[in-house]
Amino acid sequence: MTSRAFAGALALLVGAGVTARVLALPRLLPDLDAVNFARSLSRFDLAAQAPHFPGYPVYVAMARLASAAGASEVLALVLPGLVLGAVAIGALGLVLRPYLGAAGALVASALLALLPLPVLFGATPGSDGTGLALLVLAACAALMTRDSAPRVAVLAGVLAGVALGARPSFLPALLGLALVVPRGWWLAALAGSGAGVVAWLVPLVALTGPAQLLRIGSGFLLGHAGSWGGTVAVRPELGWRLEHFGFDILAAGFGLPWPGVGGDSVAVLVARLLLSLCLTGALVALVYAALRESLSAAERRVALLALSFGVPYAAWMFLGQNLLKARHALPVVLALALLVAVGVAVLARAWSSRVSLPMAGALAVSTAAVMLPVALEQGREPSPAARLVAHVSSTLAPSGTLLFTGEEARLFEYYVPHFRAGRPATGEQLRREVERVSAAGADVYVTSTAPGAEALAPHLEPVSRFTCGRRVRSHAHDIVLFHYRPAPPAPPQKVL
Repeated sequence: MTSRAFAGALALLVGAGVTARVLALPRLLPDLDAVNFARSLSRFDLAAQAPHFPGYPVYVAMARLASAAGASEVLALVLPGLVLGAVAIGALGLVLRPYLGAAGALVASALLALLPLPVLFGATPGSDGTGLALLVLAACAALMTRDSAPRVAVLAGVLAGVALGARPSFLPALLGLALVVPRGWWLAALAGSGAGVVAWLVPLVALTGPAQLLRIGSGFLLGHAGSWGGTVAVRPELGWRLEHFGFDILAAGFGLPWPGVGGDSVAVLVARLLLSLCLTGALVALVYAALRESLSAAERRVALLALSFGVPYAAWMFLGQNLLKARHALPVVLALALLVAVGVAVLARAWSSRVSLPMAGALAVSTAAVMLPVALEQGREPSPAARLVAHVSSTLAPSGTLLFTGEEARLFEYYVPHFRAGRPATGEQLRREVERVSAAGADVYVTSTAPGAEALAPHLEPVSRFTCGRRVRSHAHDIVLFHYRPAPPAPPQKVL
């Protein structure tokens, strides 16, 4: 493939990636995290969860710039990931071409541009798209350090440090990039990462105060690790974690078939099967070449890059993240995409472009086909939580009505503050509060996301259900609104 043809194909992929994210752009803030970020556009205050700890200062600064330039609330929160995502798609193809050839480089860019998970969260009002784009750029710089001047190692460090300020949970992946940087450049990379961290940490400490930051941070980390963060300490069941880990990566991340998740048209089902075959073929080619020790030095370097950040992050995701939220799989999906690109490069070298380029095209087309339905669903339909808020505000009277719910309470607070919506911490607290306010004459409604709602099942009458595809919103794809009916008083005992 000529340089001009490669540049044209890469530009087409960048445009397709941006278009896909624009199609997936939601009309309303979808959840608690998005509301917290929206509140930070006017006032950065960790104590008031605007946003919540750790503050994501790099992302918030970019979003505030977009807001100051006149972007609407949702668009301001999406623009950093959208713009940096386009840069990352193009940079990945350009950087990988000398290592993997045209076919491998274009496959890597196509997967980053069109895979469902990067598209959905590249268009979500949150820090995930920005963090992923910065991780890609840091990985590209780390890859180039072997044959470059020390300033490239400094650049890789700076990008890693800045990425940490956009998405701190990517720390294991960012640390893993050090495995690709030559030892002679470690000091330069460390200096760069230090500069990148200082650039956002000093303003964060100045805005919050050292003591306050320590207090908020320690409370957040203890809660995340021990009570509400969804870590292995909170949900230790191995089967549950394996099922959600697999779903997050394969079903939500790559759009592959998954047990119990259906509703596809024939065309989408065929695309999923084609994508499965292409991905499997590329990975089999990679493993076969690795076992025969026939990978080129350049291919080995890209494979090492993928494993260096993908494996540590996958371990952290499995043990220390809430697997109900598929967005935590983004670095693992990126690492697997790079390994698939190496597999395509192996096929291109062994069987020439007559096989590799059609395979690259089939990968791009099938990936776009499985991504498009979920992107359109996210863009056209508000999240179940947003629809719950709209339904309640349009059908119930705020006076005398109390709601008990989960994370959706923050959306009620933000969009319809005249409604009283509580978020109990435990099921026992929910039971006590519901009984107390119901006895006082309040009209009580409970959602399925309220902690311990199932214990009130005998008294809950379904009113409405708000759903979306599990691939679109893995952790809150089905919310039921119930009307609480207290038990009738016991009949008086006859006195004989």
